[in-house]
Amino acid sequence: MTQSRARKIGRRLGIGVALGAAAALLAWLLGLSAFLQTIELKTYDFRVRLTADPASARPDIVLVTIDDSSIRRMEPLVGRWPWPRVVHGYLIDFLRRGPAKAIVYDVLFTERDWRTFELAGDRWTGEASDRALADSATRAGNVIFAADVTSDELAQTDRGAVDRLKAGQPFPPDPAFEAKSSLVLPYDELTDAAAAIGHNLMIYDEDGPVRRTAPFVRVGAIGIPSLAMAAAMTIGAVKPGDVTRDDATLRVGRTRMPLVNSPLPSQSGPGAFAKRMLTRYTGPVITGNRLTYASFSFYDLVAAEEQILTGGKPEIDPARFKNAIVVVGTTAAGLSDVFVTPFSQGKMPGAQIHATVIDNLLSQQSLRPLGPAWGLAILIACALAVGLAGAFLPVWPTVGVALAAVAGIGGASFVVFNRGIWMPVAEPVLAVAFATFGVTAYQYFVEGREKRQVKQVFSRFVARDVFDQLMADPSRARLGGERREMTVLFADIRGFTTFTEKGRAEDIVAQLNEYFSGMVAVLFAHRGTIDKFVGDMVMALFGAPLADPDHADHAVKAALAMLEALADLNRQWAAAGRPPLDIGVGLNTGEMIAGNIGSETIMSYTVIGDAVNLAARLESLNKEYRAHIIISDATRSRLKGRYDMKPLGTVTVKGKTEPVAIFEIRPPA
Repeated sequence: MTQSRARKIGRRLGIGVALGAAAALLAWLLGLSAFLQTIELKTYDFRVRLTADPASARPDIVLVTIDDSSIRRMEPLVGRWPWPRVVHGYLIDFLRRGPAKAIVYDVLFTERDWRTFELAGDRWTGEASDRALADSATRAGNVIFAADVTSDELAQTDRGAVDRLKAGQPFPPDPAFEAKSSLVLPYDELTDAAAAIGHNLMIYDEDGPVRRTAPFVRVGAIGIPSLAMAAAMTIGAVKPGDVTRDDATLRVGRTRMPLVNSPLPSQSGPGAFAKRMLTRYTGPVITGNRLTYASFSFYDLVAAEEQILTGGKPEIDPARFKNAIVVVGTTAAGLSDVFVTPFSQGKMPGAQIHATVIDNLLSQQSLRPLGPAWGLAILIACALAVGLAGAFLPVWPTVGVALAAVAGIGGASFVVFNRGIWMPVAEPVLAVAFATFGVTAYQYFVEGREKRQVKQVFSRFVARDVFDQLMADPSRARLGGERREMTVLFADIRGFTTFTEKGRAEDIVAQLNEYFSGMVAVLFAHRGTIDKFVGDMVMALFGAPLADPDHADHAVKAALAMLEALADLNRQWAAAGRPPLDIGVGLNTGEMIAGNIGSETIMSYTVIGDAVNLAARLESLNKEYRAHIIISDATRSRLKGRYDMKPLGTVTVKGKTEPVAIFEIRPPA
């Protein structure tokens, strides 16, 4: 390797590294903005939708929904919502017959019921109804109830409230988890009857969806697990000592769940963060005709319990719920317990979100962000790859490398997401975009300067297709050529001398320019190449410099289109009081020599040969035969289309000893 070449490669390496590093730095800085973080979350949602697998949902998790049908059908029996607590006791009694493994109640019972009502002919007080629900929960021994940590009431942190928390509660407050100002437990008897108590906090990201869950919150001197966490701990018989946190990992018995730092609302203080878990959704509410989790209407199960109590056969067998984890919650319109999630198929009931988190915990299916070091490495690698590609490759191959990098980022992000790893996408894609823009700008403003000078020279003298060939291979801008078969066209204005004698020079030039502009547009539209203008004559090539197997048909169609275009121009000129023009066109096909012909300083792309001369002679015969388009037999024999063609016989043109068969091409009627 020569020293100059080594210096050139080293210089390009330096430029590529500098452009890539600058792109990576800029993308990383923008990645700190709320806007780009929101974009990243939207890509997260897309990956959730694409990788969610409803078939992977645990079949032992079942939803019981207080839906619109239940609200409507229960009203004649027990009145409007909220229903007397004894009704919920009926449901728990029914599920105990299964028996269900756990019953998770995503309904708040924080206030006592002071009503009196009639049920099945008996008169009930609210106190008796509350006691009936507590008795049912006690008999079941596996009911987890919700505590409210979202209200603005004073925290119930007195010793009596703490002592009533069972299943190993309360937990010591961990400063890594977010603090809430209040804790409102179920009424005393129900708290005593509960197998566990869990908080009902739903975590919204700033752009709206629920993507995370707070496994614990702290209220004063106690820690409260989420409803799902309390359920999972109850099912797994996890004791307080079996719950520990090691920085970014929460250990719950044998289960290990990664934690992520999540920013807290501004009222929590500037720069406040808390440890949360990413919810790994198994699916939307329904996919096609399949529910992600089996669901039953509250009314149907209560009616089945009533059928059992009256000695009848229940329409729904309680054995269906044997060893099931049942999550009870509201879905009825107006009860406001539905939430935006990454799925686009409407909102999801809170009960299903709790069920999903329970599924995550029991199945140890989790999501965790890719480590920041790995994320930064991917960002830098992608930016450097595009920067180095741009330093050594032209623009379009560099764009190809950039697109390949983006495709690689996207593909890898889906693969690892399916394995429980959230790999950042927005920052590396932005780095690739910045690097692509940088190398493109560098090539245009620095390396493209010399090429633009060549463009300025050649673009004035050659047709566009010739120009593109010269730019793709500048070595073609030399003397030489190639022998190939093509069709050449000559078009000449009839009576041009008389035309020029009658008009003003300015008017003649203007009309000629309009004529040539129209003809050139037609020729280019039919893959023709303008060879030259000589006075009022235009010469065009078909099949050079780019090969064209249909060059004869394109030439004939171009000639017909020229007549049509001229007719339109004549109508415009007549309306303006200007004289019309008439043309004759000659075409011939044969072997010709095409190439850049001229001197070393001035050259033009043209064709030479007897076939060219014959086309010029045929053009001159139009006046004699009162025709507008005359073609040779060589052109006719290569036509693939159908045309209105009239034989004109044979002629012997100047410079030829053998007669040539010629034909008139007539415009369609």
